[in-house]
Amino acid sequence: MNGQSPARIACVQMDVVQGNVGQNLDTAQRMIEQACQNGANLLVLPEMYNTGCVFDRRSDVFALAEAVPNGRSSRMLENIARKHGIYIVASLVEKEENDLFNTAILVGPDGFVGKYRKLHPCEDEVYWVEPGNLGLPVFHTRIGRIGVIICLDAYYPETFRILALQGADIVCVPSNWSDVKETRALPDPYWTMAPVLCMANALSNHIIVAGTNRVGQTGKMKFPGQSIIVGPWGNPIAGPGLMKEGVIYADVDLCDSRRKYFHPTNSRLANRRIDVYSYDLGYRPEKYM
Repeated sequence: MNGQSPARIACVQMDVVQGNVGQNLDTAQRMIEQACQNGANLLVLPEMYNTGCVFDRRSDVFALAEAVPNGRSSRMLENIARKHGIYIVASLVEKEENDLFNTAILVGPDGFVGKYRKLHPCEDEVYWVEPGNLGLPVFHTRIGRIGVIICLDAYYPETFRILALQGADIVCVPSNWSDVKETRALPDPYWTMAPVLCMANALSNHIIVAGTNRVGQTGKMKFPGQSIIVGPWGNPIAGPGLMKEGVIYADVDLCDSRRKYFHPTNSRLANRRIDVYSYDLGYRPEKYM
């Protein structure tokens, strides 16, 4: 009998108001409660869901940063997760002494599970956050093994691959994908390249990927939504989400990702030629054999 681990994933595509933590927490709570009423048990919120991401001064970011897991925004998500017996992934700015990190947290029915710090800061972000220093952890939960990366990390295929090699069933990608004119040549509904990256990496690693983007506009930056949930064969199960606030859902079996180990001839991971390319890429093949 095949193992099963059913989950209803929800990408919470919210409109984030720059710098207004109180309003953003209210919006997040309202939309999370809606998703729970619709049966979701793994929810993914956008990147920097509580503050927005457009800052001119490091002091502005520092003023809104919080401790993890004891800050206000982490605690709110933790309390909701305990109340409903669900898992939530979200990104926020973490303050650790005088350092700032773009950090994704995972909370669940028993409270705080763990955190991941963004490895690849984006554009002006490099001026105020430190690059992540916690590696690429995989969190073992009741519903399966969850990996997390943040936004620009998805442009580096090594992130997905390393999480898959560690046994991740799903990779959650809280994001602030912006409307980039260079990718507008893509056909509708792909207004940004990011959903394509989610599909490609899901297929390459035979994993489920849930990428959540925000909507709205801050200054000249527009955020087109495009949240997407992708199956292990690279097919979109839900989304890309429309360019408005809302929640997209997908019913998945997290065990589907593990079935890559039982395919007799075409395992995405087992068929890798690490003898050819690992050293050229600077990897230690013995770590991933």
